[in-house]
Amino acid sequence: MTMHFPLRFFSVFLFLVCWASTSLLAQKEYTDHKPVYRKWQDNYILDKIEYTKDETVFYFRFVCRSGQGISAIFYPPGGEAPWYLRAKDGRAYNLKAIKNIRRNSQMLAQHLRSKGEYMSLDGFGYTVFSCEVHFERLPNDVKTADFIEGRGHEFDQNHFNCFDVKLKTWDDESLGKIADSEENVRNFERKFGVNTNKKPKPKPKVEPKVSPKDPIAQVVDPKPKPKVKPKETIKPKPEPTAPPKPKKIPASEEPGGIARVRSAEDVICGQPLVLDGLQFQDGTTDFKGMVKCKQVLHYVFDFMEKHPNAKLTVIGHTDIFGDKERMKELSKRRAHKVQRWLSMMGISPWRIETEYYGLEKPLLPEGSSLNRRVEIKLSCN
Repeated sequence: MTMHFPLRFFSVFLFLVCWASTSLLAQKEYTDHKPVYRKWQDNYILDKIEYTKDETVFYFRFVCRSGQGISAIFYPPGGEAPWYLRAKDGRAYNLKAIKNIRRNSQMLAQHLRSKGEYMSLDGFGYTVFSCEVHFERLPNDVKTADFIEGRGHEFDQNHFNCFDVKLKTWDDESLGKIADSEENVRNFERKFGVNTNKKPKPKPKVEPKVSPKDPIAQVVDPKPKPKVKPKETIKPKPEPTAPPKPKKIPASEEPGGIARVRSAEDVICGQPLVLDGLQFQDGTTDFKGMVKCKQVLHYVFDFMEKHPNAKLTVIGHTDIFGDKERMKELSKRRAHKVQRWLSMMGISPWRIETEYYGLEKPLLPEGSSLNRRVEIKLSCN
């Protein structure tokens, strides 16, 4: 017995050291200012992820078009579709709270107790919503997790989902600094022409008027009036001539015989139309060339807004190269992205259907970048 006592004592000592180390590690408090994840759409981001003693907090932000009757809906714990975290091994972590909901930096709710629905602001431009999504402090062995808006909506592209979120430890070299998360927010909002961190200019101080005690001091000699210069006659500038409109190309001369949308006048009912200029990054649903993409999408949005009875079918296609099933899934995701964008702008989702064919219906059978396209078809009955 005396020979084994030191060994047992050493084992107990090692156990206590490991337990203490694990406990201290779990209690480390730090912030990830450079989150790494995947997402469906371009109109939302994770600003940062904060690791407190008891919680993991996701700072979430998204934008929507103002004045289009769009509302932002936030679901509390136990609501219809609250956020939850799903680890790769199947473990799930329920939402604890949503706090500090803001609209363009203005506080709407400090702690969400029931379903919150907030309208976007009237006028032009975009409205920015932000909030803090609280979960319990995740175990250290959870390295990645999916940030899902509602159980059963894991593959619903109409929901704000972030996939493969990297959950970093306190000693990770890629945590970044406060300036990184601030720059990330600025770059994100700059794409939509907004700035929620812009501080109002302070009003100039007005010096109080002091009435002199001496009544003689109140008499002020009038200053001589300055001489008024004669007004110069301004010659009217000639009105600029409008640039000539580009000649419309007949559909029969377009690749595959399908008309292309290059201007608002090209959006018509009853026939397939290719959204010219709407391109994606290779193998992804990320828009390539945001200005051109938004311009052509606005043509469709404006038409749908002016014709409230019109319905739209969005059709996704890819080039002929690649795995057939993978290309079909990619065309599906791209069609859903256009549907999601129009829905976020204020077009009711029930007015927009999607179809997707992958590489099955190329415009040019020999293969071409023109095959990677999104078509639309409007029904105006």
